[in-house]
Amino acid sequence: MNRRTLLVALGVGIPAGSALGWGLSEWMLRARRASAPRSSGMQQPIGSPFALVDHTGQRVTDATYAGRVRLVFFGFTHCPDVCPTGLGYIAEALDGLSPQEAAAVRPLFISVDAGRDSPELLASYVANFHPALIGLTGTEEEVAGAAKAFRSYYSKVPTGGDSYVMEHTASIYLIGPEGTLRGFLDTHEPLPTAVAKIRLALGDTAPGSTKGEARS
Repeated sequence: MNRRTLLVALGVGIPAGSALGWGLSEWMLRARRASAPRSSGMQQPIGSPFALVDHTGQRVTDATYAGRVRLVFFGFTHCPDVCPTGLGYIAEALDGLSPQEAAAVRPLFISVDAGRDSPELLASYVANFHPALIGLTGTEEEVAGAAKAFRSYYSKVPTGGDSYVMEHTASIYLIGPEGTLRGFLDTHEPLPTAVAKIRLALGDTAPGSTKGEARS
């Protein structure tokens, strides 16, 4: 059983009895291509500026990750299945890289749920997926600023009482070391395709990198 299948089987991030949450996430999966940012194939600056807090409580900005290839995914820890699927896919793609290549990549999970996703909660959540995964959060204004920098969409959807879910862009941004958008990873694509995209973005930044197929 691979990591992504295991996480879904374990129900990571799936609230008990959240039928509405499941319905929303299914709708998001169907609508993701319609709502996702589009890449024209041109390298374009994206993801700057932003200022957030990582899952260890350290203040970070877009400059913190400059010079690294970045995999950026927006979501929230209470997400029923879209976020576990996306993060599991990122984890498997990282595992398809050589250790030297993976060391040159920064996978960032930016929470769009500032009200619930504290650094402590993010720390326990991202640990379910991959040790290199970095969880980021902040105030509502800071999160909104980060989403604007990436031209990403999110919205709070009330589900009754004080409960809510977050509707959000489900794209995995692939940002080159120079800070330009190189494209997106798509969880519907085979993992070797994702690994090849990351390697192309890495170029010569990862010592000892290879251009071969992903490991199974």
